[in-house]
Amino acid sequence: MILRSSHFACAHLRRHFPAEAAGVASRPLLFHMATMKPRFAIPRLRSRQRAVLHMYRTVADFTYDLEIWMEAAGSLRYVSPSCLRMTGFAAEDARRDRDFFARIIVPEDFPQWRRTMDCGHREDIAAMDFRIRRLDGSQIWLSQETTRVFDPRGRFQGWRLSLRDVTERVQARMFLDQARQNLEERVRERTAELELSRERYRALSGYLQDRIEKERAHISREIHDVLGQDMTAMNMGLHRLERSFQDTGDARLAQVVELRALVAGTLQTVRRISRELRPPMLDELGFAEAVAWQIRTFAQASGLRVDQHIEGIPDLPAALATSMYRVLQECLTNAARHSGGNRLHVAVQAAKGELVMRVADNGRGITKAQADASGSLGLLGMRERVRLAGGTLTVDRLPKGGTEVVVRVPLAGENGSCVS
Repeated sequence: MILRSSHFACAHLRRHFPAEAAGVASRPLLFHMATMKPRFAIPRLRSRQRAVLHMYRTVADFTYDLEIWMEAAGSLRYVSPSCLRMTGFAAEDARRDRDFFARIIVPEDFPQWRRTMDCGHREDIAAMDFRIRRLDGSQIWLSQETTRVFDPRGRFQGWRLSLRDVTERVQARMFLDQARQNLEERVRERTAELELSRERYRALSGYLQDRIEKERAHISREIHDVLGQDMTAMNMGLHRLERSFQDTGDARLAQVVELRALVAGTLQTVRRISRELRPPMLDELGFAEAVAWQIRTFAQASGLRVDQHIEGIPDLPAALATSMYRVLQECLTNAARHSGGNRLHVAVQAAKGELVMRVADNGRGITKAQADASGSLGLLGMRERVRLAGGTLTVDRLPKGGTEVVVRVPLAGENGSCVS
């Protein structure tokens, strides 16, 4: 058996490889051992290759996604059977069709797909979504994952395409995008409505502030000119009546004296109310003098010590002067009512194109919640006046206790609060 095998191997070698046969004829046993391995190894290798090929073919053929091997020239070398389920075309028909992708991808998406694939010779291809038209005419979305394929020597062989039906995902995303766009549009509309409402509120607030000041001025003049004069005339009449009594012991004289004192006190009250409604010096002497008078009057009425620093204030427009005067009044009133302190510092000055007013007390200090409370009508009124003047108002608790209110308004700017 061994001899026949050796003779057969030698004859095969002499027939096909005469040069090699001359060197091994004298060593039949060694030759036998050398030739026996290829004879039985080749069938085993082929069997192993067929098994491996069957395994990989099974994996590819039974993959749920559509798997395609596209050669560098563009022809399809392999198309998995999923092609029929996904596109309606048989895998073998698709493989033979060199223009398969041009046929199924919708015309609007194909140019981009083509440009992307053309770049795949030089660089990796990112995942992409596109629409295809199936054989039955229906349209679906596919997601393509692309892998570049190389041989063992590193030479480019083409691409492996993995395609998956993502129609539901894309439709859900499109629905969410549309819902988001609708929501954004609604938000923009609502924001515009709120902005319009706020502008109308600001305009109404400004109009009301102006009307209130005009009414204050009107009532102040009426009280001063009509009621004040009547009270003065009444006081003068009582004075003449008092002097007409000859008998100083007459009981009626004492009543007249009491009435005259009452009228005099009422006249002082009327004058005070008239000044508080609209200080005449605000119109006659200007903002700086009106502020100084207000601080002196407040200190006398409240008993608090008030340090004041008024410097470099120019003539202000009437509307701005009135607004800042009212803000100062509210600051002083709040300090007297709520601070619990006994000393105030008021500074009003013009610097760097803006009017700066600071009012600080040495009381218990305001809290953050109190400063931001919507029910604090006094603070809301001050903020609105300052905002209408184009400025800012801050209310802070001082480190050592007490509260400081700082108001800044431009003396020149787009809001029209310019120096007159």
